[in-house]
Amino acid sequence: MVAGSPQEIAEVRRRQARAAAGAWLLLLKNDLASRRVATGIAELERDDELQGVRCPLCAWRPTAASRWCCWWGDGPEPSFAACGAEWNTFTTRGRCPGCRHQWHWTSCLRCGEWSPHEDWYEETEQ
Repeated sequence: MVAGSPQEIAEVRRRQARAAAGAWLLLLKNDLASRRVATGIAELERDDELQGVRCPLCAWRPTAASRWCCWWGDGPEPSFAACGAEWNTFTTRGRCPGCRHQWHWTSCLRCGEWSPHEDWYEETEQ
């Protein structure tokens, strides 16, 4: 290996430092952009809350983008052959679009607790 002059070595180090600084700026730029996107999504979800639907335990309101999965586990729903479909349970009033199972219980995506599906619907004044 042949050693370069002190000037050549210094120039190589400057290039490396500029390249590293550019990479850090790019990472910072990408990080800030992802925060703006995440903030934008959170604002859209607030605007997109389903009216007349809320968790009866913690009052969380799902949005049109909220998704549940047809999967039987250790919840209060009686055992059945789950199909794994994902959908917004409030667009079908608890009926799975995959296997047509009628869900009687719904878990909250915020607090994680189960409540009877019909309890999620707020009473409307007539």
